Amino acid sequence: QSSARLSPYLYVWGGTGTMTKDGIDMIAVIDADPASPRYGRVITALTVDSAGRMPHHSEFQLPSSGSVFVNDFGSDKSFLIDFTRPAHPRLRATMAAVPGAHKVHSFARMPNGSVLATIQFGDGTTTGNAGGLGLFDANGTLIRFSSSADAAFPNARIRTYALTTLPAIDRIVTTSSPMDEEPTAHVVQLWRMSDLKLLKTLAVPQAPTDSAGRYPFEVRTLADGRTVMMNTYYCGFYTISGLESEPKVERVMAMQHPRDIGCSVPVIVGRYMVMPIAFGHRFATLDIADPSHPIEVHSLATDSTFYPHWIATDPVSDRVVVTDQGNGPPLLMVGRLDAVTGTLSWDEKFTDPGAGKPGVSFIKDVWPNGVRGMVMPHGALFVH
Repeated sequence: QSSARLSPYLYVWGGTGTMTKDGIDMIAVIDADPASPRYGRVITALTVDSAGRMPHHSEFQLPSSGSVFVNDFGSDKSFLIDFTRPAHPRLRATMAAVPGAHKVHSFARMPNGSVLATIQFGDGTTTGNAGGLGLFDANGTLIRFSSSADAAFPNARIRTYALTTLPAIDRIVTTSSPMDEEPTAHVVQLWRMSDLKLLKTLAVPQAPTDSAGRYPFEVRTLADGRTVMMNTYYCGFYTISGLESEPKVERVMAMQHPRDIGCSVPVIVGRYMVMPIAFGHRFATLDIADPSHPIEVHSLATDSTFYPHWIATDPVSDRVVVTDQGNGPPLLMVGRLDAVTGTLSWDEKFTDPGAGKPGVSFIKDVWPNGVRGMVMPHGALFVH
């Protein structure tokens, strides 16, 4: 592929803080042009917050608006990053706080450019302290908040985690999964997109023979615009259908334990879903042309120090960017996904000088913004 057809930059959202200690939140800008002599090098870094705790999700792809939302889960802050000058991002705004809720987690764009955000917790005044959904305009101003609390599941610890939109049928689907070891409700929820009304809470089917139904994690809308594919953190796969009338959650696949635990943030490209599996130290490609019968068609192993968690696509090429979930040394890798076969492979040129294996380390003597040492990457996306 000609480099003119590839996104020239990677934004990586990361930081030096932890859930218990303040640090620097930052956007690292990496040269992603294979024809460049600086390919794989950090060319600049934007300090976003000097009292961050856990930089977490960004949007999965850059929107057309010129600004992208990123979240620091630990400090309960979210930010709007202007990328109109791609090599020189700037902090545009801090998102408005949500009265009665806290801990924003994931984002999804609405067709009109506004942004939905899942929020893990309520205000602490009710048993279960269910989270909810927030709607923000493109400038980060709160428009509406709706609670995930459901009288049909009294006192349930619903930790609203991931979401996907289905504009064709005016629906949103969210999951419930904790960011810690807290026991929570294994449910998914159906919402009306036009007014954020909670329509139904559905228990995820549990099997007596395994734990694949635990921690409903990510959801993705399928090509028909009416069906959702969900993975749990324990590598169960489910379809969610009938969303206009009689919604149902059906288990369609479960991976073998303990080899496969930690199914995380996937992408769908054509007929394939690529799934990072943290504790399996691998990426699995599933053929989901028939969503009721997924078939694993390819597996790409990492070494035992890499715990795959995040994957995002380059919208103008076959490239993907991946990060781990923080269990091992922080690393960023770039790969290519064959849309015909589902085969994933590493870009051997995207590497540190002399490293001998793919990937760019996020441990630097000094970063362009003056930060020293380790930065933990999480959300990553191509910029074009």
